[in-house]
Amino acid sequence: MPESYWILLHFLVFCAALVQTATGFGFGLISVPVLLIALNSSSAIQVAIMLSFLIALILVPSLRSFVDRRLLRLLVIGSGVGIPLGVVIFLVIDLILLKVLTGLVVMISVLFVTGRVGGRATILPRASSTVRDLTVGIMAGIMNASLAIPGPLPVARMVRLGVTPEAIRATILALFVFSYPVAITLQALMVGVSPATLKVTAALIPATLVGILAGRILASRITERMFIRITVVLLTATSLGLFVNAGFTLMRT
Repeated sequence: MPESYWILLHFLVFCAALVQTATGFGFGLISVPVLLIALNSSSAIQVAIMLSFLIALILVPSLRSFVDRRLLRLLVIGSGVGIPLGVVIFLVIDLILLKVLTGLVVMISVLFVTGRVGGRATILPRASSTVRDLTVGIMAGIMNASLAIPGPLPVARMVRLGVTPEAIRATILALFVFSYPVAITLQALMVGVSPATLKVTAALIPATLVGILAGRILASRITERMFIRITVVLLTATSLGLFVNAGFTLMRT
């Protein structure tokens, strides 16, 4: 890999770790596109999963008191169903189609989040809320195992419900502690994890740790309104990035 790629990877992984630490998600949407270009293989997904798991593992102990346990339980159950489906989809479905469909789902979630800005969250009946939370968990599991981007839909859901930024960060990172090991284990069993992938992951750990430190400083300065705005920007970037990436991939084929 050219040295310029390594410099870019370290910088973007630092930025991705900073954003994920400050908001609870965003590592995959920032790092995966560049990792895909640099590594030119699906191992980029595995690198992103392992580094994002490291972030969650470091941060969750200090945030566990903020975790919304009911939401986490439903999201974990849903992810448990979605992750195996995501691995199967990753193996059999056309990656371009997967990116386009995921982009559409994320764009719809942006519409829900923007409906929350400037107004009160709609409190849904518990039965309806349970079904929706489980569905979001399933979708997050699918996106986790296939794209290493599990965060956007659960975050959009929690913003819509009026969950505080601290609880969103804590709950989504706690979800990652469960879902990422399951996803990488299933991928390892079905497609394997190469020594080269582990080497790249290890090389990017220092940039990830520095990003975590910077993100913890930034997190204390983010207000609720600022958090929602950042979420909308990241969700929109996720959706557009998936569409653009799918378009470029289609043009090269």
